[in-house]
Amino acid sequence: MLSYFVNYGMNFHEGLGALQWRIPFALQMIPGAFLLVGIMFLNESPRWLVEKNRIEDARSALATVRGNFEDEPSVIKELDEIVEDFQGHSKLSFRQQMRAACESKQMFYRCSMGFVLMFWQQWTGTNSINYYSPQIFAAIGVNGTSAGLFATGIYGVVKVCFTALGLLFATEQLGRKWSLIIGAAGQAFAMFYIGIQNAVSPAVPGASLTGSSTFAIICVYLFVVFYSFGWSAITHHYRRGPIPFVLSSECAPNHVRSLVMAAALMCQWLFNFVIAKLTPIMLANITYGTFLLFGACCVLMGLYAVFCVPETKNVPLESIHILFKNGIIKGCTKDTFPSHARANYLQKHSHVTDEQVHKHVLSIKTRHMKGPERDRLPRGEEHPVKKFVRHTEEV
Repeated sequence: MLSYFVNYGMNFHEGLGALQWRIPFALQMIPGAFLLVGIMFLNESPRWLVEKNRIEDARSALATVRGNFEDEPSVIKELDEIVEDFQGHSKLSFRQQMRAACESKQMFYRCSMGFVLMFWQQWTGTNSINYYSPQIFAAIGVNGTSAGLFATGIYGVVKVCFTALGLLFATEQLGRKWSLIIGAAGQAFAMFYIGIQNAVSPAVPGASLTGSSTFAIICVYLFVVFYSFGWSAITHHYRRGPIPFVLSSECAPNHVRSLVMAAALMCQWLFNFVIAKLTPIMLANITYGTFLLFGACCVLMGLYAVFCVPETKNVPLESIHILFKNGIIKGCTKDTFPSHARANYLQKHSHVTDEQVHKHVLSIKTRHMKGPERDRLPRGEEHPVKKFVRHTEEV
């Protein structure tokens, strides 16, 4: 946010020569230095420590994250689940992780989700506005470099404030899925309006703003409001970060999470570069079509969130694999309706193994068997996973 106003202020000091761009560039090192110092006090990931067989350190780190004592039953139970999940998967090489990520359709889907989410995040057009907002405001009708830079500064303020509001009040209540859907819908509306307004009534240099062009400027701010609540908002009370980052890390299996997050970050920066290179070309050649293209991408990513993204709010990491079983698209579509979301049930139960899921899914499939063949099936109290499968089928 401050960087926008630093640029705005330096615009009035043209006599500085090369210092006019060197000073804003150098000031970026200050928050970087604070970040470097803060990393020294950052709590290590309990799952990474388990992967490195540092169990006692993992216990201490997990207790710190949960705000409990190390001998708290909930901490001991969760640590046991993490250790169990890592059995046979610790310290995999890069080639082994690649092989594990592609060993089945379900695994490939889980591991590729982060890549796809980062792709859509960049094609919202958010970095086009971040990098080229003065030119975009000029295309809408804001005259003068100083006015464009000041409007960009206001854009930064709106972005920071509404991201904070989303962090505190909205996203955890809405869940990951609906945050993405509402964000995509709002961003699509804003981009389509800007594009259509620019096509119907293109800006004339030196002309005063009309009512439609004023609302187009408002739509730039509306765009970042919905972006802050959706594709760049805080989600979990202890796993904090933009939704695509959180979903990428939550849905990736523990033993390949480092590979998945590396691929997701690679995708983000790759398409960040692509958008940065293409935006000025698109603004010069297809003008209003730039905004229509981003609006169409927002519609597509909204549909992707509806049909292909599961709701993971409050689901234990060691149970998330259940969300990707028995019809991913069907299950993700059900998750769109909060009362039918599978997360409502899964968050009440602790870690369940694949073997247990497989056993009870098979028992469901044999429910119509008759005679001695059915009598041989195990009897007893209904298992939580069996109850979960029955519950989702009833829904």
